[in-house]
Amino acid sequence: MPDEFSPASETARPDVGAPEASLSETSAAAGGDPTAVAPAVADASAPGVEQSSLAAPPAAPRGLSYAVDIVFCIDVTGSMTPILDAVKANALRFYDDVQHNLTAKGKNVDELRVRVIAFRDFVADGEAALQESPFFRLPAEQGGFSDFVNGLLAEGGGDAPESGLEAVALAVNSPWTNRGDRRRQVVVVWTDAPAHPLDPASVAPELRGRVPADFSALTDLWEDAQGPLGGSSKRLILFAPDGPGWSDISGVWENVVHHPSQAGAGLSDVDYGTIVDSIGNSV
Repeated sequence: MPDEFSPASETARPDVGAPEASLSETSAAAGGDPTAVAPAVADASAPGVEQSSLAAPPAAPRGLSYAVDIVFCIDVTGSMTPILDAVKANALRFYDDVQHNLTAKGKNVDELRVRVIAFRDFVADGEAALQESPFFRLPAEQGGFSDFVNGLLAEGGGDAPESGLEAVALAVNSPWTNRGDRRRQVVVVWTDAPAHPLDPASVAPELRGRVPADFSALTDLWEDAQGPLGGSSKRLILFAPDGPGWSDISGVWENVVHHPSQAGAGLSDVDYGTIVDSIGNSV
């Protein structure tokens, strides 16, 4: 019997010539209401194809408990209004949709926690460039998760690059759970902009101990089996353009799925069902 966390379906890529799911089909696959507010599904003209580098974890014995932590790194600059509106609209039903998706894939999760890191541009927005939530245990703390997300505003941002790599670094250094016999740590990034190179001078002093000085150091942090994340338990899902920062990550890091988006499009080519299904495939 296959491991409940086997990533066999995680590396599946769209078949050439295969018909795309409609919005209602995609939402239904995620366990959601087909009429829910969500941006449109990616069309065939969207640049790039999904890039994946997922390593298979060792087989797990049956009967163990599983704990999953998810950190959402969300670009909250002005162009991200469509995806942020969809996240707000679906925050209260997120737990039910993810659990439904996992059940449909034959996966069982005993504990699910989520936290949010909202980012803009440290250079342009200063202290307003970052908002972090604690982990919310779902469904018990679903109200707190929804309140935090609903408080986010899509505004600000300077030039095209944003401070996405800093958000990823903070996500990697999250206070991950140590509960459960088997754990999975999932980081999801939503942005329509390339990322600034890491620069300690642009980061607030209180954050410098949690943000590496350069991309090489960030890579080492991600790959370190003795670091904050486990060796095969980590997953990074990028809804981001093929551009500085994100293409560097997907080209080098292990356990990454990259859904290339169109720069400056506000992720209008990504719908809520795709997000939920990508999470389900990565657990």
